[in-house]
Amino acid sequence: MVRFKNFSFQYANSQKLSLDNIDLTINKGDFLLLIGKTGSGKSTLLKQLKANLVVGKSTKGTIELNTEDANISYLSQFVDNQMITECARDEFNFILENMNYTENQRHMRIAEVASYFGIIDLLDSTESELSGGQKQLISLAGALITDPDILLLDEPTSQLDPIASEKLLQMVHKINTELNVTVILVEHSLERNTFYANRMAIIEDGKIVLDRGVDSALKSIFDDNFYRNYLSQIDRSYLELGLGNATLPLNNHQFSKILNDHHNEITYKKRLPKQNSAQTVLKVKNLSFRFDFEAKNIIDKVSFKLDKGQSYCLVGPNGVGKSTLIRVISQQLLQQSGSIKIDNKSVKNNPDLFEKIFILPQNPALLFVSDTVFGEIEFQLQQSQTVTESQVNEVLNQYGLSELKNISPYDLSGGQQEFLALVIGLIKNPEILFLDEPTKGLDPNKILKLNDLLNEYLANDGIVFANSHDLVFATKFDDMSMMFDGKLNDFQVPTEFFKDKFFYTTEINKASRDSFPDALVWNDLRNK
Repeated sequence: MVRFKNFSFQYANSQKLSLDNIDLTINKGDFLLLIGKTGSGKSTLLKQLKANLVVGKSTKGTIELNTEDANISYLSQFVDNQMITECARDEFNFILENMNYTENQRHMRIAEVASYFGIIDLLDSTESELSGGQKQLISLAGALITDPDILLLDEPTSQLDPIASEKLLQMVHKINTELNVTVILVEHSLERNTFYANRMAIIEDGKIVLDRGVDSALKSIFDDNFYRNYLSQIDRSYLELGLGNATLPLNNHQFSKILNDHHNEITYKKRLPKQNSAQTVLKVKNLSFRFDFEAKNIIDKVSFKLDKGQSYCLVGPNGVGKSTLIRVISQQLLQQSGSIKIDNKSVKNNPDLFEKIFILPQNPALLFVSDTVFGEIEFQLQQSQTVTESQVNEVLNQYGLSELKNISPYDLSGGQQEFLALVIGLIKNPEILFLDEPTKGLDPNKILKLNDLLNEYLANDGIVFANSHDLVFATKFDDMSMMFDGKLNDFQVPTEFFKDKFFYTTEINKASRDSFPDALVWNDLRNK
């Protein structure tokens, strides 16, 4: 159905090949899982299959496609760029009208897809009222509403909560198996999607370096020091512990049985809690917010405090107000009631507010002001000192951004934009870092780098407050809470937070709670 034959591609504003001699065949009905480090060419490869997305030129080779462009649907990693109308209903009608569907056909298609995705209540919500995850679900529904032959998915679960992510993958799997739709899925996490794919490929610096069946690919990845971190927590733990030669991926039931069978050979590495400085910087008391006067409170009498040197993570379903909470604290939205104080001073009309806090938004491109990555770093450094070119280069090197220095930040991959925006925040060195889904678009090794950078910041008495759907990332925080129905649960350390959850917990914890109830990630379990 799709064949890349010795295909190379170069962006119009780049001197480097983004795809280099790609030779890849994708058959009808395949579910191909494509992984690779941030900026390796994954999204670029997907876009080659939709002519209107290509900005650059093929330098060599060909692409053979046995279907029309109209029969190929693409879902971008940038959810804010996908919707072009005011609400989901208008979006679906617009897509179907352009495909010459009658009014009756449009009505039936919208009814079917809205029911299937559970988004009936969101059909008439405006874009500004939708969370990033809700936009992602609507965009996927829009991609499928025309019954495509090929579905191209670029990190479709990056802004979805764990339950919605699982449902989305199940939906895509059902479409793949029952309707024989060919699926090419680009992802960084291999936490659940390996169960649905029949093939895995790795792209590295624009080249396909691996293309195998899933079991063989996962075992090969484990033997590679770089890609080993991409493995799911269950498969990584199983292979690290050396408990056999089962077919991968393993589900939780299989791994739980293996752990019980080998219980006497394994030990749990206890986590040591960090001492709290008890120096409170931010106090939120009885905070409430709603978008409309007669609407339900999105934030409902929320109270909490943030202390120096501590990290806090919020989890919860899409659309419950996690991002809104950050926007209210930072006065992008004004609360109806309650108080917010930083260093015992109200944030209202506080001219020093944005000197004390930094917000990494869901769309990091909103922070960029320069034409190059070099310019972005230079601009931020100049806010506090006079800097030389060599000093800027030193910072670029420190954060691993030197190779990107002359590239426009708007031309970076989603993950590269996310990381650059975080570096901008660290350069500002605020009292509090507010991070809204900071791991989206980042490969597992970049997430490890992110953890290291945040730990350095915390060691200097910084405070991190993050929203995340990445539960493995959330285990690295000092305190956690769940947001639901406008309220926050009490903050708890990760081992206490996760241990009694059915869905909002890690796969390791689900599988090991009968034998090792405090285990959360693969390296919590060790050989004796």
